[in-house]
Amino acid sequence: MRTYDISFEGVSVSAAQDLVAVLGPTGARVARIKRARVGCTNTSIPTAQMLEIRCRLASATFSVGSGGSTPTPRPLDIGDAAATVTAGANLTTKSTTTGSFTVIEETGVHAYAGYDYTWPADARPTIGPSEGFVFELLSTVSGTVNLSGGVTVEEVGG
Repeated sequence: MRTYDISFEGVSVSAAQDLVAVLGPTGARVARIKRARVGCTNTSIPTAQMLEIRCRLASATFSVGSGGSTPTPRPLDIGDAAATVTAGANLTTKSTTTGSFTVIEETGVHAYAGYDYTWPADARPTIGPSEGFVFELLSTVSGTVNLSGGVTVEEVGG
């Protein structure tokens, strides 16, 4: 099992978007979603507001959206090989699937508190090849908000 972090830092957010989208690994591997997090990183206090957060799994051919960046998943053990999952961050064009999406987490959080959730080891969402996971900001924010966050994944098998 290898663990990777996919993150973004200090991104000015003004609209709903996919904060992180993960395309499943190649070969005989699966990826388990371990953690999702986002927090406000402004140097001065932004407008007080709520952030609507959602995590979804894509059951079939998954396409990562566009309009953001393509961060390289970083191994948390520097001796590990490169990840086989790929990702996008801060995607203003939403990710899609030829199958269906399943909501696995949806909540509202205050921008000042942020969101940080680690799934229990026996209940981690799992994606296989061509499947996907999306960590989304559903609501348009008011004012300028800078966000940092990411998703931690474990690759297993193959």
